[in-house]
Amino acid sequence: MTRQPGQFAFTVILVLTGLLASTAWSGTAVIQPDDYAKANFETPKSITPYTLPENWPTQFDRAPVDLAPKNADSFVVVLGTGNPIPNPYRNGPALAVVANDYPYFIDAGEGIWRSIAEAVLWQGDKLQDAFAINKLKYLFITHLHEDHTIGIPSFILNPYKFHATTDKVIFGPPGTRQMVEHILAAWTQDVHEMMTSHKWTAAGSGATATDVVDQGLIFSDENVKVEAFKTKHGSFEHSLAFRVTTPDRVFAFGGDGIYSKGLVEAARDADILFMEAVTEEGIPYAPWGGDTVEQKKQTIFSYHIPPRELIRVKRESKVKSIVLIHEQYYSKPEDYRREALLDEINRAGMEGPIYSSIDGDIY
Repeated sequence: MTRQPGQFAFTVILVLTGLLASTAWSGTAVIQPDDYAKANFETPKSITPYTLPENWPTQFDRAPVDLAPKNADSFVVVLGTGNPIPNPYRNGPALAVVANDYPYFIDAGEGIWRSIAEAVLWQGDKLQDAFAINKLKYLFITHLHEDHTIGIPSFILNPYKFHATTDKVIFGPPGTRQMVEHILAAWTQDVHEMMTSHKWTAAGSGATATDVVDQGLIFSDENVKVEAFKTKHGSFEHSLAFRVTTPDRVFAFGGDGIYSKGLVEAARDADILFMEAVTEEGIPYAPWGGDTVEQKKQTIFSYHIPPRELIRVKRESKVKSIVLIHEQYYSKPEDYRREALLDEINRAGMEGPIYSSIDGDIY
Protein backbone atom coordinates (compact mmCIF):
# COMPACT_ATOMS: atom_id res chain seq x y z
CA MET A 1 0.00 0.00 0.00
CA THR A 2 1.31 3.44 -0.97
CA ARG A 3 1.27 6.01 1.88
CA GLN A 4 0.18 9.48 0.78
CA PRO A 5 2.44 12.45 1.68
CA GLY A 6 -0.29 13.99 3.80
CA GLN A 7 -0.69 10.81 5.79
CA PHE A 8 3.06 10.65 6.48
CA ALA A 9 3.17 14.26 7.66
CA PHE A 10 0.15 13.67 9.91
CA THR A 11 1.82 10.59 11.41
CA VAL A 12 5.05 12.49 12.10
CA ILE A 13 3.09 15.26 13.79
CA LEU A 14 1.27 12.75 15.99
CA VAL A 15 4.53 11.05 17.01
CA LEU A 16 6.28 14.33 17.76
CA THR A 17 3.26 15.61 19.68
CA GLY A 18 3.21 12.43 21.73
CA LEU A 19 6.92 12.68 22.50
CA LEU A 20 6.61 16.32 23.49
CA ALA A 21 3.59 15.59 25.67
CA SER A 22 5.40 12.69 27.29
CA THR A 23 8.46 14.84 27.95
CA ALA A 24 6.39 17.66 29.41
CA TRP A 25 4.39 15.26 31.60
CA SER A 26 7.45 13.50 32.98
CA GLY A 27 9.07 16.81 33.75
CA THR A 28 6.19 18.37 35.65
CA ALA A 29 3.84 15.71 36.96
CA VAL A 30 5.65 12.40 37.35
CA ILE A 31 7.90 12.73 40.38
CA GLN A 32 10.25 9.94 41.28
CA PRO A 33 10.01 8.71 44.91
CA ASP A 34 13.47 10.01 45.79
CA ASP A 35 12.54 13.48 44.55
CA TYR A 36 9.10 13.68 46.13
CA ALA A 37 10.13 15.41 49.35
CA LYS A 38 11.98 18.18 47.54
CA ALA A 39 9.57 18.77 44.66
CA ASN A 40 8.30 22.34 44.53
CA PHE A 41 9.26 23.03 48.16
CA GLU A 42 10.53 26.51 48.90
CA THR A 43 12.16 27.46 52.19
CA PRO A 44 9.67 29.62 54.15
CA LYS A 45 10.47 33.31 54.34
CA SER A 46 9.36 33.49 57.98
CA ILE A 47 9.29 30.96 60.81
CA THR A 48 6.00 30.34 62.62
CA PRO A 49 4.65 27.19 64.30
CA TYR A 50 3.52 26.11 60.82
CA THR A 51 6.87 26.62 59.12
CA LEU A 52 9.38 25.39 61.68
CA PRO A 53 12.20 23.48 59.96
CA GLU A 54 11.16 20.16 61.51
CA ASN A 55 7.94 20.49 59.48
CA TRP A 56 9.75 20.74 56.16
CA PRO A 57 9.28 17.75 53.85
CA THR A 58 13.00 17.77 53.09
CA GLN A 59 13.67 16.57 56.65
CA PHE A 60 12.05 13.19 56.03
CA ASP A 61 14.72 11.13 54.38
CA ARG A 62 13.62 7.53 54.84
CA ALA A 63 10.65 5.20 54.83
CA PRO A 64 9.46 3.36 57.97
CA VAL A 65 11.57 0.35 58.92
CA ASP A 66 10.97 -2.95 60.68
CA LEU A 67 13.80 -3.55 63.16
CA ALA A 68 12.04 -6.12 65.34
CA PRO A 69 13.88 -9.45 65.69
CA LYS A 70 12.78 -11.76 62.91
CA ASN A 71 11.66 -14.47 65.33
CA ALA A 72 9.87 -12.12 67.75
CA ASP A 73 6.29 -12.92 68.70
CA SER A 74 5.84 -9.39 70.01
CA PHE A 75 6.93 -5.98 68.79
CA VAL A 76 6.05 -2.29 69.04
CA VAL A 77 4.59 -0.21 66.23
CA VAL A 78 5.45 3.49 66.46
CA LEU A 79 2.25 5.12 65.28
CA GLY A 80 2.92 8.76 66.12
CA THR A 81 6.18 10.52 66.99
CA GLY A 82 5.06 14.13 67.05
CA ASN A 83 4.36 16.79 69.66
CA PRO A 84 2.10 19.88 69.68
CA ILE A 85 4.04 21.41 66.77
CA PRO A 86 1.80 21.00 63.66
CA ASN A 87 4.16 18.72 61.77
CA PRO A 88 2.28 17.19 58.81
CA TYR A 89 4.71 14.26 58.70
CA ARG A 90 4.41 13.24 62.36
CA ASN A 91 1.14 12.21 64.00
CA GLY A 92 0.62 12.79 67.71
CA PRO A 93 2.22 10.44 70.26
CA ALA A 94 0.86 6.91 69.97
CA LEU A 95 2.35 3.43 70.01
CA ALA A 96 1.06 -0.12 69.99
CA VAL A 97 2.49 -3.27 71.52
CA VAL A 98 1.52 -6.22 69.35
CA ALA A 99 1.67 -9.53 71.21
CA ASN A 100 0.39 -12.75 69.68
CA ASP A 101 -1.22 -10.66 66.94
CA TYR A 102 -3.22 -8.49 69.38
CA PRO A 103 -2.62 -4.73 69.90
CA TYR A 104 -2.32 -2.76 73.13
CA PHE A 105 -2.10 0.99 72.56
CA ILE A 106 -0.04 3.52 74.50
CA ASP A 107 -1.34 7.11 74.24
CA ALA A 108 -3.73 8.46 71.63
CA GLY A 109 -2.31 11.56 70.02
CA GLU A 110 -3.72 13.51 67.12
CA GLY A 111 -4.27 11.31 64.07
CA ILE A 112 -4.13 7.90 65.76
CA TRP A 113 -6.81 6.45 63.47
CA ARG A 114 -4.93 7.55 60.36
CA SER A 115 -1.57 6.53 61.78
CA ILE A 116 -2.88 2.97 62.20
CA ALA A 117 -3.74 2.98 58.50
CA GLU A 118 -0.36 4.46 57.61
CA ALA A 119 1.47 1.73 59.51
CA VAL A 120 -0.61 -1.00 57.86
CA LEU A 121 0.07 0.45 54.42
CA TRP A 122 3.83 0.55 55.05
CA GLN A 123 4.18 -2.76 56.88
CA GLY A 124 1.51 -4.78 55.08
CA ASP A 125 0.40 -8.24 56.15
CA LYS A 126 2.37 -8.07 59.40
CA LEU A 127 -0.18 -5.58 60.77
CA GLN A 128 -3.34 -6.19 58.77
CA ASP A 129 -4.72 -8.82 61.14
CA ALA A 130 -3.21 -7.35 64.31
CA PHE A 131 -5.07 -4.08 63.73
CA ALA A 132 -8.38 -5.70 62.73
CA ILE A 133 -11.23 -3.36 63.66
CA ASN A 134 -12.57 -5.46 66.53
CA LYS A 135 -9.12 -5.84 68.08
CA LEU A 136 -8.84 -2.10 68.75
CA LYS A 137 -9.76 -2.32 72.42
CA TYR A 138 -7.08 -1.54 75.01
CA LEU A 139 -5.54 1.91 75.52
CA PHE A 140 -3.11 3.09 78.22
CA ILE A 141 -2.62 6.84 78.73
CA THR A 142 0.62 8.18 80.25
CA HIS A 143 -0.67 11.65 81.14
CA LEU A 144 -3.53 13.96 80.30
CA HIS A 145 -1.88 16.56 78.10
CA GLU A 146 -3.95 17.27 75.01
CA ASP A 147 -1.34 16.05 72.54
CA HIS A 148 -1.43 12.56 74.10
CA THR A 149 -5.21 12.30 74.46
CA ILE A 150 -6.94 14.22 71.68
CA GLY A 151 -7.15 11.04 69.60
CA ILE A 152 -9.31 9.24 72.19
CA PRO A 153 -12.65 10.22 70.55
CA SER A 154 -11.34 8.93 67.22
CA PHE A 155 -10.05 5.71 68.82
CA ILE A 156 -13.50 5.06 70.29
CA LEU A 157 -15.84 6.23 67.55
CA ASN A 158 -14.19 5.80 64.14
CA PRO A 159 -13.93 1.99 64.38
CA TYR A 160 -17.63 2.00 65.35
CA LYS A 161 -18.45 3.65 62.03
CA PHE A 162 -16.83 0.65 60.33
CA HIS A 163 -18.99 -1.83 62.27
CA ALA A 164 -16.68 -2.49 65.20
CA THR A 165 -18.63 -3.96 68.10
CA THR A 166 -15.82 -3.87 70.67
CA ASP A 167 -16.15 -1.31 73.43
CA LYS A 168 -12.86 0.26 74.48
CA VAL A 169 -11.04 -0.33 77.78
CA ILE A 170 -8.87 2.60 78.86
CA PHE A 171 -6.41 3.09 81.72
CA GLY A 172 -4.72 6.33 82.72
CA PRO A 173 -3.86 8.68 85.58
CA PRO A 174 -6.60 10.18 87.77
CA GLY A 175 -8.86 12.27 85.56
CA THR A 176 -8.94 9.71 82.73
CA ARG A 177 -12.35 8.34 83.71
CA GLN A 178 -13.84 11.83 83.81
CA MET A 179 -12.28 12.69 80.45
CA VAL A 180 -13.71 9.58 78.79
CA GLU A 181 -17.15 10.18 80.30
CA HIS A 182 -17.15 13.71 78.86
CA ILE A 183 -16.03 12.41 75.46
CA LEU A 184 -18.88 9.90 75.35
CA ALA A 185 -21.35 12.58 76.42
CA ALA A 186 -20.05 15.02 73.80
CA TRP A 187 -20.67 12.59 70.94
CA THR A 188 -24.03 11.22 72.10
CA GLN A 189 -25.81 12.70 69.08
CA ASP A 190 -23.29 11.14 66.71
CA VAL A 191 -23.91 7.66 68.12
CA HIS A 192 -27.67 8.21 68.28
CA GLU A 193 -27.75 9.20 64.60
CA MET A 194 -25.81 6.08 63.60
CA MET A 195 -28.19 3.90 65.60
CA THR A 196 -31.39 5.44 64.24
CA SER A 197 -30.30 5.89 60.62
CA HIS A 198 -28.48 2.59 60.23
CA LYS A 199 -30.32 0.48 62.82
CA TRP A 200 -27.07 -0.29 64.63
CA THR A 201 -26.78 -1.24 68.26
CA ALA A 202 -24.65 0.77 70.66
CA ALA A 203 -22.06 -2.03 70.89
CA GLY A 204 -18.65 -0.67 69.93
CA SER A 205 -19.46 2.98 70.66
CA GLY A 206 -18.67 2.85 74.36
CA ALA A 207 -15.67 2.81 76.64
CA THR A 208 -14.87 2.13 80.27
CA ALA A 209 -11.98 3.98 81.89
CA THR A 210 -9.99 3.26 85.03
CA ASP A 211 -8.02 5.85 86.97
CA VAL A 212 -4.64 4.41 87.94
CA VAL A 213 -3.87 5.64 91.44
CA ASP A 214 -1.21 3.22 92.67
CA GLN A 215 1.94 1.82 91.12
CA GLY A 216 2.09 -1.83 90.18
CA LEU A 217 0.19 -4.30 88.04
CA ILE A 218 -2.87 -2.70 86.43
CA PHE A 219 -3.78 -5.19 83.68
CA SER A 220 -2.95 -8.69 82.50
CA ASP A 221 -4.29 -11.24 80.06
CA GLU A 222 -2.87 -14.16 78.10
CA ASN A 223 -0.70 -11.81 75.99
CA VAL A 224 0.63 -9.04 78.22
CA LYS A 225 1.23 -7.85 81.75
CA VAL A 226 1.05 -4.07 82.18
CA GLU A 227 2.56 -2.28 85.17
CA ALA A 228 2.32 1.43 85.95
CA PHE A 229 5.00 3.62 87.53
CA LYS A 230 4.72 7.21 88.73
CA THR A 231 6.84 9.76 86.86
CA LYS A 232 7.43 13.52 86.85
CA HIS A 233 6.21 15.83 84.09
CA GLY A 234 5.89 19.53 84.79
CA SER A 235 3.36 20.34 87.51
CA PHE A 236 1.21 17.27 86.86
CA GLU A 237 0.34 15.54 90.11
CA HIS A 238 -0.09 12.29 88.20
CA SER A 239 1.85 11.04 85.18
CA LEU A 240 2.78 7.48 84.38
CA ALA A 241 5.27 5.21 82.68
CA PHE A 242 4.21 1.73 81.61
CA ARG A 243 6.11 -1.53 81.58
CA VAL A 244 4.61 -4.11 79.23
CA THR A 245 5.81 -7.69 79.57
CA THR A 246 4.98 -10.15 76.79
CA PRO A 247 5.92 -13.84 76.57
CA ASP A 248 9.19 -13.01 74.80
CA ARG A 249 10.05 -9.32 75.35
CA VAL A 250 9.73 -6.38 77.76
CA PHE A 251 8.91 -2.84 76.63
CA ALA A 252 8.88 0.40 78.65
CA PHE A 253 7.02 3.58 77.73
CA GLY A 254 8.09 6.74 79.52
CA GLY A 255 5.54 9.16 78.11
CA ASP A 256 6.75 12.71 78.65
CA GLY A 257 8.84 13.61 81.66
CA ILE A 258 12.15 14.02 83.40
CA TYR A 259 14.40 11.65 85.32
CA SER A 260 12.53 9.80 88.08
CA LYS A 261 12.86 6.59 90.04
CA GLY A 262 9.59 5.45 88.52
CA LEU A 263 10.97 5.85 85.01
CA VAL A 264 14.09 3.89 85.94
CA GLU A 265 12.04 1.05 87.45
CA ALA A 266 9.72 0.91 84.45
CA ALA A 267 12.73 0.51 82.15
CA ARG A 268 14.78 -1.84 84.34
CA ASP A 269 16.39 -4.55 82.18
CA ALA A 270 13.74 -3.99 79.49
CA ASP A 271 14.44 -4.71 75.85
CA ILE A 272 13.44 -1.19 74.73
CA LEU A 273 12.52 2.10 76.37
CA PHE A 274 10.37 4.34 74.17
CA MET A 275 11.08 7.86 75.41
CA GLU A 276 10.93 11.50 74.47
CA ALA A 277 13.92 13.83 74.74
CA VAL A 278 14.84 17.48 74.32
CA THR A 279 18.02 19.19 73.20
CA GLU A 280 20.26 20.94 75.70
CA GLU A 281 22.64 22.48 73.17
CA GLY A 282 19.78 24.12 71.27
CA ILE A 283 17.84 25.53 74.22
CA PRO A 284 18.69 29.17 73.25
CA TYR A 285 16.61 28.65 70.09
CA ALA A 286 13.57 27.16 71.88
CA PRO A 287 10.38 29.09 70.98
CA TRP A 288 8.95 28.60 74.47
CA GLY A 289 9.93 28.42 78.13
CA GLY A 290 10.91 32.01 78.90
CA ASP A 291 12.76 35.10 77.71
CA THR A 292 16.26 34.08 78.77
CA VAL A 293 18.27 30.90 78.32
CA GLU A 294 18.18 30.21 82.05
CA GLN A 295 14.40 30.64 82.16
CA LYS A 296 14.04 28.28 79.22
CA LYS A 297 16.25 25.66 80.86
CA GLN A 298 14.33 25.87 84.12
CA THR A 299 10.96 25.52 82.39
CA ILE A 300 11.75 23.04 79.65
CA PHE A 301 13.83 20.71 81.82
CA SER A 302 10.93 20.45 84.27
CA TYR A 303 8.86 18.92 81.48
CA HIS A 304 11.27 17.07 79.20
CA ILE A 305 14.39 15.00 79.61
CA PRO A 306 17.74 16.31 78.28
CA PRO A 307 20.49 13.99 76.99
CA ARG A 308 22.48 13.78 80.24
CA GLU A 309 19.40 12.67 82.21
CA LEU A 310 18.35 10.17 79.54
CA ILE A 311 21.84 8.68 79.76
CA ARG A 312 21.40 8.45 83.53
CA VAL A 313 18.14 6.53 83.06
CA LYS A 314 19.87 4.18 80.62
CA ARG A 315 22.78 3.58 82.98
CA GLU A 316 20.68 2.99 86.10
CA SER A 317 17.94 0.92 84.48
CA LYS A 318 20.25 -1.14 82.26
CA VAL A 319 17.60 -1.04 79.53
CA LYS A 320 19.04 -2.65 76.40
CA SER A 321 18.06 0.02 73.86
CA ILE A 322 16.16 3.29 73.49
CA VAL A 323 13.80 4.48 70.77
CA LEU A 324 13.21 8.24 70.63
CA ILE A 325 9.76 9.68 70.04
CA HIS A 326 8.33 13.18 70.63
CA GLU A 327 11.78 14.64 69.87
CA GLN A 328 12.43 18.33 70.48
CA TYR A 329 15.48 19.81 68.82
CA TYR A 330 15.90 23.56 68.40
CA SER A 331 18.37 25.38 66.16
CA LYS A 332 18.72 27.98 63.46
CA PRO A 333 16.47 26.90 60.57
CA GLU A 334 19.41 26.33 58.24
CA ASP A 335 21.13 24.08 60.81
CA TYR A 336 18.19 21.80 61.59
CA ARG A 337 18.53 18.06 60.87
CA ARG A 338 16.08 15.29 61.73
CA GLU A 339 18.71 13.24 63.57
CA ALA A 340 20.49 16.15 65.25
CA LEU A 341 19.08 15.28 68.68
CA LEU A 342 20.17 11.67 68.27
CA ASP A 343 23.69 12.88 67.46
CA GLU A 344 23.67 15.19 70.49
CA ILE A 345 22.67 12.33 72.79
CA ASN A 346 25.43 10.13 71.42
CA ARG A 347 27.99 12.93 71.84
CA ALA A 348 26.88 13.28 75.45
CA GLY A 349 27.99 9.71 76.10
CA MET A 350 25.06 7.39 75.41
CA GLU A 351 26.17 3.77 75.34
CA GLY A 352 24.22 1.09 73.54
CA PRO A 353 21.70 1.24 70.71
CA ILE A 354 19.49 4.31 70.40
CA TYR A 355 17.21 5.10 67.45
CA SER A 356 15.37 8.15 66.15
CA SER A 357 11.97 6.84 65.06
CA ILE A 358 9.42 8.04 62.54
CA ASP A 359 5.76 7.17 62.17
CA GLY A 360 5.27 3.60 60.99
CA ASP A 361 8.50 2.10 62.36
CA ILE A 362 8.47 -1.31 64.05
CA TYR A 363 10.88 -2.28 66.84
